[in-house]
Parts: sequence; structure tokens; C-alpha cells
Amino acid sequence: MRAGILTDVIEVLKLEQSTNDFGEQFDLYVPCCKTRAQVTPISGGRADENHEIFYAHTYKFIVRRYIKVDDFDRILWKGKQYRILNIDDDHAYNQKIINAELVNV
Repeated sequence: MRAGILTDVIEVLKLEQSTNDFGEQFDLYVPCCKTRAQVTPISGGRADENHEIFYAHTYKFIVRRYIKVDDFDRILWKGKQYRILNIDDDHAYNQKIINAELVNV
């Protein structure tokens, strides 16, 4: 990994499942940690979901290996949440490569 390439600040949101007074379970994403990452666009397109136009984007986030992140977490970057599609562990360069797509909220 080259020095100075992690230029963007991202925040990892951990999934916490909670139960309300009526016994209903719901998902809540709470901030876990902030870290620096290299962000590279992979693809983008326009989708029609429920008669609503949504601009879907996929990004590659490269972070250091010591960052605790799993498949159920989300990434907050520039005010938008991204769902993690897969995580590749690169031992040779001491980094994790995370592919994530924009969440339509």
C-alpha cells in the first residue's frame, strides 16, 4: 500500500438488532469507527425501483486490514450509506478491499 493514498474519511456502521415494547425486531445501524480509505468508483447506473428512479452506484473502498468490518455492516461516506457486497483480505498489501453499493433509503 502506498503512503498518502487513503484520502477519504469513511465511517463504519455496525448492525444492532433491537426489540421494541411490542416485541417487534428492527435493525439499527450505529457508528462504530471512523477511518481513512481510498474510494474508487466501479459502476453506476439508473434503476427503476417501485416506480421511482434510483441512481445505483458501486464503489471500491480500500482500508487497512486492522479495521473490524464484516458483511452485515454499512459504510457511511459523504452522507450516504453503502451496503457491503463483499470483502477481500489482501495480506500482501495489508489492506481490505470492500465492494459496496448505494442504499436506496
